[in-house]
Amino acid sequence: MATAFSDMRQFLNYLGEMGHLVRVEKEVETRYQIAAYIRKTSDQQGPGLLFENVKGHDMQVAGGLFATLRGAAHALQCGVDEINSKMLQGIQNPIAPRIVDAGPCQEVVHEGDDVDLYKLPIPLYSEKDSAPYITMGVTISKDPDTGARNMGLYRNELKGKNRLGISAQTVRVHLAKAERKGQGVPVAIALGVDPALLIAAGYKAPYGVDELNMAGGLRGAPVELVKARTSDLEVPATAEIVIEGIALPNVREMEGPFGEYPGYYNPAIPKPVVQVTAITHRKKPIFLAGLTGMPTTENHILKQICLEPMFLWDLKQKFPGVVDVHVPAAGAQALLAVVAMKPTSKYEARNVISYMLSNRPAVKTVIAVENDIDIRNIEQVVWATMTRFQPAEDVVILSNLIEIALDPSGPRGGASASGTADGLAPELTSSGMGIDATRPFGREFPELVKVPGVGNIPDFIKPAQKSH
Repeated sequence: MATAFSDMRQFLNYLGEMGHLVRVEKEVETRYQIAAYIRKTSDQQGPGLLFENVKGHDMQVAGGLFATLRGAAHALQCGVDEINSKMLQGIQNPIAPRIVDAGPCQEVVHEGDDVDLYKLPIPLYSEKDSAPYITMGVTISKDPDTGARNMGLYRNELKGKNRLGISAQTVRVHLAKAERKGQGVPVAIALGVDPALLIAAGYKAPYGVDELNMAGGLRGAPVELVKARTSDLEVPATAEIVIEGIALPNVREMEGPFGEYPGYYNPAIPKPVVQVTAITHRKKPIFLAGLTGMPTTENHILKQICLEPMFLWDLKQKFPGVVDVHVPAAGAQALLAVVAMKPTSKYEARNVISYMLSNRPAVKTVIAVENDIDIRNIEQVVWATMTRFQPAEDVVILSNLIEIALDPSGPRGGASASGTADGLAPELTSSGMGIDATRPFGREFPELVKVPGVGNIPDFIKPAQKSH
């Protein structure tokens, strides 16, 4: 088993050795330019980037590290076709974190009046974003009633020298509980953590499950944590930068607009505010940037590698015919899911479709095909759909489903929870669709056309190395 990366720096060195990192020596600006570089490398299935000369800052900035599946595979030290199995191994074999006395994340400490978020090279990404945003911050908070820890990958809007807007569903839940006691919620935002920890932060674990345990499973070793300087939280010891603060009780400010993962702007709505109490970092820290927006970006890849094994594990426990699940980046994270099956009964595919739509975190369209189809080849999926389903018989429509956050076609027009008294938005309903593109169960179906001996013919053109 490959040795876990101890920190992001070791991962960057590894990417360099694998030819998947470009060092940008030219001076770049945080206003749009870093984002433009990341957009370019994402569109070209290119390498990760390390910006060595950021105007107005003495910190380097890394970005685009997870813009392709190849980058994610490097992070997990496996092949692209082994990502799902590596993720499942981590999910099924959690390892609890370990508290240590000290860590490099606190080599330099700024507290009180010394706190200044403007010293961080926080990029302004999209043309109409309301402000610069931290997009790759691993946010840690605890349930004020149970003490259960949560870790998630959320965005933070720069609001001032020591203030951040926070868009984090779980923090809103924690804050709603704390507000009933007249309190705020301590939060810590870790930037530049080791890649397994970053990936685990994007996993949608059940409420109360500590994602740090999954990170340990992915690493094959415990995540080391140190006590935060200004709260009772524990933070990743080898992070490049840690921002500590408190989500203020009964304070909501407009946050957004922001260019989100469906490829559209998320409108401005009231969100909680974090008062920053400390910024700690390593000597010569590296800031981690991450782009989202129209697919494909790092956001889509990180969600894809988390959602596919989660869906597969869940479905295989309930439906024996399920073989594989794919969440194409073009589907804007999980708005589209493709399921490969070897049906064991007439209506199994329809049951899978109905289950996924009604138990979704973000699925609104499911296509079920048989396992002779490469579900990661969109042409094969379209071909199977066009030749194996009848619109009047094989389309499943479910109405009155809970809406999908940020879906621009939904009833809220892409807005997420607006911060009502309990921290959540009132429920609105949406709908979902499934296409059963499996062949009719137990019925004769035309035989596939095949050309004998194709495998014996040599390649005329040497296949290019897969860029993903």
